[in-house]
Amino acid sequence: MKRLFTVTFIIVSALNFIFGQSRRAPIYSESSADFDKTEAKAKNAQNKINAADEPKDESETIRVDTNLVVVPVRVSSRDGRIVSGLKREEFRVFENGVEQEIAYFSGEEQPFTVALVLDMSYSSVFKLKDIQDAAFAFTNQLRPDDRVMIVSVDERVNVLCEPTNNRKVLKLAIEAAKIASGTSFFAALNLVINEKLTRVAGRKAVVVLSDGVDTTSRSVSPDKILSDISRKDILAFPIQYDTYEDVQRNRKETAQVFFDDDDRPYTIEAPPIAGERKEDYKRANEFLKQLSGQSGGRVYRVSSSTNLTDAFANIAEELRKTYSLGYYPGGEIKNGVKYALNVRVYRPNLIVRAKNAYLR
Repeated sequence: MKRLFTVTFIIVSALNFIFGQSRRAPIYSESSADFDKTEAKAKNAQNKINAADEPKDESETIRVDTNLVVVPVRVSSRDGRIVSGLKREEFRVFENGVEQEIAYFSGEEQPFTVALVLDMSYSSVFKLKDIQDAAFAFTNQLRPDDRVMIVSVDERVNVLCEPTNNRKVLKLAIEAAKIASGTSFFAALNLVINEKLTRVAGRKAVVVLSDGVDTTSRSVSPDKILSDISRKDILAFPIQYDTYEDVQRNRKETAQVFFDDDDRPYTIEAPPIAGERKEDYKRANEFLKQLSGQSGGRVYRVSSSTNLTDAFANIAEELRKTYSLGYYPGGEIKNGVKYALNVRVYRPNLIVRAKNAYLR
């Protein structure tokens, strides 16, 4: 009897351990608005990734113009390595919590058209050569069939070359980018998103190198850009750097000098204008976070030429390893209605990046 009790106790304990473990460690990974927290922990532990992944905005959306809903998905391990080779049967997609039948799946590398937007307003964070060298490296890491267009931004929006896979043309276009004053950032995004890439078939992305602060756009608002990107099948990857301290130093250096009655000099700084205020940078941070989130992309924050190059390399790899899932939603189609999306990958301990809503 004592032996029977002992055996029963061992079996019950083992079952409790197994079920307890299953509750703590799900057999799948899924897209979530909080995936960045998981990745941040892994980043601190591994110290391998120089990219800062931003929270996905809860209102991120895509616009679907046909019945087929296509969801780009990117999967990585907790130490930041892209996971390839996943099979169709390892994915599940849910609309408003209801599982949908996957009608289309592609795990193959497919050509991308990328708009590379370079902010050419003055910054001491990166010199012109730093920007050009990193841009060269980025275009060289893309596949032969990938096409790139180069756009530089100052007070004007300069299309330096249309989409091409000719590396010599791309090099000449990047070399033509020059530092200038003003930043019509929103105007540049409007041109790329609503005119240039809209005409392009297949997978598309916009990669922007900027602090996100606009000073000279006249007729394009950030709200318009966010609304438009939510209706496009375009991934956005902002590479963000901080120029706030540069701007403040420049304000002091250019402050007007006066002299008091004893001929002692003193300066009076003019009131800050657009692009010089702390709130301008807070709004820029929020805008870039939403731009990436509402497109299904990712923000990279950089502060040196080394992690600038690393950010471009990581984006190139992400573009190569994007899965595509497609399903036909059931029920009545209601235009303008937002539907929640969730993607699961039936392997544990992975980071899944996908849009969490779409507009029909």
